[in-house]
Amino acid sequence: MSIIAWTEAMSVDNPALDKDHQKLIRMINELDQSAPDFLELFNAVLDYTTGHFDREETHLDAIGFPGLDAHRVQHDDFADQVAAMLKEYRERPFDAGDTRLKDFLWSWLKGHILIEDQRYAAWTRARGG
Repeated sequence: MSIIAWTEAMSVDNPALDKDHQKLIRMINELDQSAPDFLELFNAVLDYTTGHFDREETHLDAIGFPGLDAHRVQHDDFADQVAAMLKEYRERPFDAGDTRLKDFLWSWLKGHILIEDQRYAAWTRARGG
């Protein structure tokens, strides 16, 4: 799996949230399913993601972003999908070459940052923020 690098196209023009996104990218890049402490690393990613979602939703509420409810639903859907994958992994660990978990995390994160998060960034810019 290739490493994903942060680009300015991912910026939401909020330094704290950009820093969160950069850290999530680093954490996912470092997530190695064959590592003996994979579940510990994965849980760290999930904990950080949950904290990031809380920070992002608080920010969206503070700026009055009209798409907050839909954004929150996407965060909840992500948590549900990851919980299902993690349950499956715990019941029967994936083969070392199975990349579906990391592929899912990458696809979701890139799509969310580059599409969904850019909606609130564009909305903020349009309002002069």
